[in-house]
Amino acid sequence: MKRLALLGLAGLALCVAGQAQIPYSTGFEAPTYTAGSSIVGVDGWLAGSGSGNSQSASTDVAESGDQSLKFDNSSLTSFYSVRRPLGTLPSLLEVTVSVLVTGNTQANRLYGLYLSSSATGTLGSTILGMTIAGDGKVRAGKTWGATYSGVTGLIGTFDPGTYTDRWLHMRLTFDSGTGDGMAEITNQIGTTFSQGYTSVTAPMGLNLGTDYVTSTNRLGVGYFDNLAVVPEPATLATLGLGVAALLRRRRK
Repeated sequence: MKRLALLGLAGLALCVAGQAQIPYSTGFEAPTYTAGSSIVGVDGWLAGSGSGNSQSASTDVAESGDQSLKFDNSSLTSFYSVRRPLGTLPSLLEVTVSVLVTGNTQANRLYGLYLSSSATGTLGSTILGMTIAGDGKVRAGKTWGATYSGVTGLIGTFDPGTYTDRWLHMRLTFDSGTGDGMAEITNQIGTTFSQGYTSVTAPMGLNLGTDYVTSTNRLGVGYFDNLAVVPEPATLATLGLGVAALLRRRRK
């Protein structure tokens, strides 16, 4: 009977782990995504803000696998995003994505990750977002404006040679219990810029997109890969400790 009980708890542990797995993740890989084609209408993605559909799945470069999501603004100068609802979320949320800005991207072109206040929200409904510019400037904030503002949203600037043509890692977190949020970006040598925020509205959707600071010097190309919406690590740790405690009590 004890063995059966332990097996039952082990099954519970697997069930809890399964429920705590990634709610959504994508590397924009085939066959779900077709290289050279827009991701709008694929895997829950919809058109977001802006005009000029500058995005497509691409085999140009990938952090892992064979494909990534490319925003080609080498001639299209507008802002543009694709959006997706987040669905049911854990109390502690973490959204991560890898982004690569090419070396020929001009200073005022931006690529960013945005959380929105509604499941159908576009850039205008941003409640927490972060961008990286062609000149290495990192902007973040609780509004869309903060992510492209020349001054108010600036939280750091990467040194030349440390942010272009290499994968950077963006991370947005949200705690529904406190309303606290955080925006963080790290390059491959460990330089990190982060900023915490209070009274953040609960996110309901996300956007990946491209924007600009001003209407000059805004050409560029950027890529996104390995997007993941996950319970924040503390949630997973708490679940693991709870199951471990149950198993210990049963063994005693």
